[in-house]
Amino acid sequence: MIHRISLKSGKYSFTAEEYESILDAAIRAGVPFNYGCSNGNCGLCKAQILSGEVSQLRKHDFVISEADKIQSYALMCSTACKSDLLIDASVAATTSDIPVQELRVKVRKIDEISSDLAIITLQVPRSARLRFMAGQYMRVYDDQQRSHEYAIASCPCDEKHIEFHVRKLDGDAFSNMVFKQLRVGDWLNIQGPYGDFVLDDSSDAPMVMIAFDTGFAAIKSLLEHTTAQEKEREIYLYWLACGSEGLYLDNLCRSWDDALDELHYVPLHMQRGINEILDSEYEGMCHIEDKITLSLHHIEHLKNAEVYLVSPEPVAKLVEQLLVGKGIQQERIHHEIIRGNPNLKCIHPEAKI
Repeated sequence: MIHRISLKSGKYSFTAEEYESILDAAIRAGVPFNYGCSNGNCGLCKAQILSGEVSQLRKHDFVISEADKIQSYALMCSTACKSDLLIDASVAATTSDIPVQELRVKVRKIDEISSDLAIITLQVPRSARLRFMAGQYMRVYDDQQRSHEYAIASCPCDEKHIEFHVRKLDGDAFSNMVFKQLRVGDWLNIQGPYGDFVLDDSSDAPMVMIAFDTGFAAIKSLLEHTTAQEKEREIYLYWLACGSEGLYLDNLCRSWDDALDELHYVPLHMQRGINEILDSEYEGMCHIEDKITLSLHHIEHLKNAEVYLVSPEPVAKLVEQLLVGKGIQQERIHHEIIRGNPNLKCIHPEAKI
């Protein structure tokens, strides 16, 4: 049987089955509960049951004091709901509330999109969980300390499987290892999360999400987190991609567009390769400006939208100018660089925008 669980703050509400822990249900719904071990040892997920009926799902080593028992405190990792609940639970309000973690993870899947682009999925051990907020990034490294920073492309609601989009870079030791040596079943190490490119979960304003090339990884995480929360926020997704692999998860985006009434997908593809565009200075920026300008009529009614943009700095400045010209406030535009490709932190220094 399914029950609804609401937090005293009024900020979050989610559903849970009677056979699952309240913590598991919260994670699946994208609610950033504070927790540690998730197996009843640390007590960080202790919360107060203000109304409703619960049952103990499993035994735990953490000792709840008699005073806390009288006030109906319980561990969310070891407690299930038997009715609708109102609880007073601690949640991660900002990225600083989530500790930096180091985990050894197994390569579960490698999808080679092209000779220059791969999607790798890493599996967290059963005894651990990775806490992060959608939009953050990790340092990924092997046993030889070859490393790179990559945006997490998966949702916090699936903290056991971590996805990264890896572009091959000339002379880069880590990306060369991924394309030449890495196999399913190998082990890697991750450290993080880092970064403040995260959503304001308290807002119900429409969202405009704009990704350039593999900047789509961070945007994908934000989108999956938003849809997991069951909020009906109007979303416009722009993906500007280049070259042969281009919109490499186009089918996924189209499936979101088909399944979610509130999501609108606007693909923008340029046939020329990304390096060719970035090396062409003024001409390359003109191509980008033309593509974006022609498509912005979709959001002319969204003056109060929150914008999440992942792109090189000069592209961000261009997009910000165009959006402000459409009436969107500058302070509502949030920008992140493309992690995992330092070549895209900036375009050719002589490029004009």
